[in-house]
Amino acid sequence: MAKPQEITEEDVVTALDLYARMVGHVLADPQRWLGLDDEPPPSAPFPAKVLDALRDRALGDTTPASPAWTDQPLQRRVDWWVTRIGVSAGLAAAAPRLAGALADRIPLQPALGACAAGLAVCATAREHGLTDPDDWVPLLARVLFDRGLAAPVTSPADDAEAERRLADESGEEPDRRVLATLGRGAARAALTLWRLASTLWQLSDLLDERPRGGFFSRALGKVPVIGVAGGWLDERGGIRKAAQQTAALLS
Repeated sequence: MAKPQEITEEDVVTALDLYARMVGHVLADPQRWLGLDDEPPPSAPFPAKVLDALRDRALGDTTPASPAWTDQPLQRRVDWWVTRIGVSAGLAAAAPRLAGALADRIPLQPALGACAAGLAVCATAREHGLTDPDDWVPLLARVLFDRGLAAPVTSPADDAEAERRLADESGEEPDRRVLATLGRGAARAALTLWRLASTLWQLSDLLDERPRGGFFSRALGKVPVIGVAGGWLDERGGIRKAAQQTAALLS
């Protein structure tokens, strides 16, 4: 049996640089990429309806697009992102048949979890005044994989490539018939998470190093039927941990 190919520092930098640039577009226009304003249709599965109710209650009226956004305390702004990212991550796994056969070929749950935690890293850094995606790469490496990396001197990716990857419909994606049951805005959020996660699949051997939730939520995620909810709680805990670790690194 052939030995698995070692993941090099260059591999990590290349993947995280593209990921960070894609996230830069998402954070600059969350309504476009994480749009969650419309109500789920009556046929939406139960997790989607629960997440929609959570969105309405937790996010409030003051968003990054609001004139009053910068007047909000730093921690409140970070908490807003943690909540929004948590809802989006939940939507990405809300439909039981979302992955289909694709889940057998890719590290789906670890990639989505690392992707969501990485969003929290970048959003927290951005609210702390670190706005260049190149500067997010060392933070992502440290928080997600506990690796010490320097910011890339020359970026392997560019903003045009990052935006193209976000909008690309030619790659492997969840079943759009299933996405349609979530509602237009929620489907857009789930699709964005999938496209971001695709940049991390090549780092599959590192994905289990990502921040995770507590023991109870991780155990719940293994239970049939309710495992989707447990998995979401697990990753939501990881999202919050990622934001906290990033804030500690920047303090």
